[in-house]
Amino acid sequence: MTKRVTRALVALAAAGCAAACSPPDQGPRVTPAPTASSVSAPVPPAAPAAPPSALGPAPADLRDVDWTHAVLPGDFCEIAGTVSLTDSEGEADSKTWGRVHVAQLPDLTTYGDVTGDGRDEAAVAVGCDNGGGTAAGQLVFAAIVLTARDGRLYALGTLDTQDDSSGPHPPLVSTTKLTSGKATMTELWYRQSDANCCPSGERVSTWTLEAPDMLVLSDSKVTS
Repeated sequence: MTKRVTRALVALAAAGCAAACSPPDQGPRVTPAPTASSVSAPVPPAAPAAPPSALGPAPADLRDVDWTHAVLPGDFCEIAGTVSLTDSEGEADSKTWGRVHVAQLPDLTTYGDVTGDGRDEAAVAVGCDNGGGTAAGQLVFAAIVLTARDGRLYALGTLDTQDDSSGPHPPLVSTTKLTSGKATMTELWYRQSDANCCPSGERVSTWTLEAPDMLVLSDSKVTS
């Protein structure tokens, strides 16, 4: 449509209205609604972190716990919830690997006072595998730090291995050390040329107690 035709249609409409219509009464002024960009939506306060769930009853001295029949968090193997052990073993469904076999490693359990309450926490080493019974089927290893509070057992955190070199075998937990305010884990990791029996790398990682019930990774470095 040309500009000339457009002006003619506007003039025709104006003339028709002037000839046939009386001017309408003026209505009340309408205040336009504020646009979305001009409205400041209130920001809801951050939800407080959920307190950790108790894993079960606990004696005052965690050295009295039979870890071979414990209930432990399964997050180290991408397992939702907990795993119940019988004679150091259990089974569960992993979000990453499907049905897995879980094992507690009794020889690697250590103790030390992390929280500063005069009572020792426990670091319980665990691993999971595909159930095939061979080294090639082993998937991941970790240590879980546990504490007793008000007669109940709680997890302070999971110490996951930190090496990501994609070697021929997952890193192994070598030692854990619990001291005031922190947990330190030494892991043995595999270079591409290493056999399953013999990892040649070493990494030391430290977790710091950031809150009364939470260990947070604060440092990790290769030492060999």
